[in-house]
Amino acid sequence: MEKVLKDSDDNLYKVKKLLDESHEIVDRIKALKAEKAQLKPLCGSLRRRMIRCGKKNCRCRKGQLHGPYNYFVPSKCRGKWQYITEEDITKIEQGVADWKKQKKIDAEIKDVLARLKEIRREMTGLIPATE
Repeated sequence: MEKVLKDSDDNLYKVKKLLDESHEIVDRIKALKAEKAQLKPLCGSLRRRMIRCGKKNCRCRKGQLHGPYNYFVPSKCRGKWQYITEEDITKIEQGVADWKKQKKIDAEIKDVLARLKEIRREMTGLIPATE
């Protein structure tokens, strides 16, 4: 009888600990989603490029290319390179940085959700089935 009580106390302690951890995970997910909602991501990258204009007597024919010019390159061939003016470059840089941050947030959410799933499995094993 004493062993049964000790086991049930141990299980109760483990369940409480797992519940606390799951509450922390849920709070973390809420914080990550709130942070993600503030982002304005641009899926792609910023590139600097030297170009040849195509005029017959231009210096670029001899190797002195024009530029560098700034371009936004959409990710995974979802569009063409877009020229970016110097005024817009900080906005585009921020958008690309937000996209990278969003990918990290998504990965972290995936990881904590996996841990939450493990906690649920552990708790199912600790709680006795009722008939």
